[in-house]
Amino acid sequence: METIDRIVEAVKDALWPRTCAVHDCGRPSDRPGSYICSRCHATLPWFDEYAKSAFAYLSPVAELVKSFKFNGATYLAGDFAAALEVAFRKKHDASAVDLVVPVPLHPNRLRERGYNQSGLLASGFARLIGRKLDWRSLVRVRDTEHQARRTGEGRRRNLRGAFKVVAPENVRGRSVVLIDDVLTTGATMDECTKALLTAGAYRVQPFVLAKALADEDFGEDFREAGDASARTQPRNAPLNQCNTNHASI
Repeated sequence: METIDRIVEAVKDALWPRTCAVHDCGRPSDRPGSYICSRCHATLPWFDEYAKSAFAYLSPVAELVKSFKFNGATYLAGDFAAALEVAFRKKHDASAVDLVVPVPLHPNRLRERGYNQSGLLASGFARLIGRKLDWRSLVRVRDTEHQARRTGEGRRRNLRGAFKVVAPENVRGRSVVLIDDVLTTGATMDECTKALLTAGAYRVQPFVLAKALADEDFGEDFREAGDASARTQPRNAPLNQCNTNHASI
């Protein structure tokens, strides 16, 4: 199957050459099946904080994610899913995963945007690691206000009770990887994780494409309100300390 996929991508590249999607680049992509050329790919801000994200939310990833999320650049889903796979396999055993679950959008937001960017990421990621995708069990039951201008505590209040597992039999006893595009305070991942654990999931591993860096990521005091348990965790905590059955990220 992978061989067929590579052939299909090679044919596409020959018939419709791809150009690099990074702003101010526009070179023909020399990476088969990719919209990011090798020169720009080498500058991507790969990030490994307890192996929970592929990138830091810095240029050029930040601009690419905004295009992917808000401007219909769904063609970037393949590149992003591949980045998630590379980062995940560095520290995690994909065979230990039962389900891949995306952070859901409320139906109103889904109709407005036309697609769930986290669902596209989760779909590609699940296929690459050879695990089952479950995009139906976890749903968003409240259409919350946009999070962008809220503080950490404001985000948590806004999202309280916003997610529900409608098919608990699908997640009960399962090891779940929860996929989202960007992590800021962790409020969304916290609420989704709580919903999955309440429904009986054995373990939930939050994993995101990009993490917005806070002061602590630069070795300074963390000034933004957030999850106290995450802030008090030692910088060099072993991975299994961060891959346990709790609802923080």
